[in-house]
Amino acid sequence: MTRKTYFLDANIFLRFLTGDDRRKAEACRRLIQKAVDGNLALHTHPMILAEVVWVLESYYKLPRQEIAGKLDLIMNTPNLSIADESAFAHAVELYSESKIDLADCFAAALTIQEGHALLSYDRDFDKLEGIKRTRPEDVS
Repeated sequence: MTRKTYFLDANIFLRFLTGDDRRKAEACRRLIQKAVDGNLALHTHPMILAEVVWVLESYYKLPRQEIAGKLDLIMNTPNLSIADESAFAHAVELYSESKIDLADCFAAALTIQEGHALLSYDRDFDKLEGIKRTRPEDVS
């Protein structure tokens, strides 16, 4: 029998991680437990998790290391798949070790993973090992 797969939006993760609405947090906890138990499959995308990070940073004012820990918890949830998972895991590592936002860390991780050159005016990329940033006017 094929398990049904559900795509998770940011608010599901936020309710689960923050418990700010007890009823919804408990429903989300039960949902995730069903995945852990193998009764259903969950899927999400790094853009959704970037929204989770933004809310945890801007609204909840959580420190970067705590947010990275919460992302690790999500990434290690059995039967939860994340698009571009290996690049996202690398992005979380870069995020936890730097002051660069998660979206840029994800761009850097994808650039490294796929062996592309990076075009950007954002100097934050210069702080990351393994990234060579090029400006558009420098492309010949």
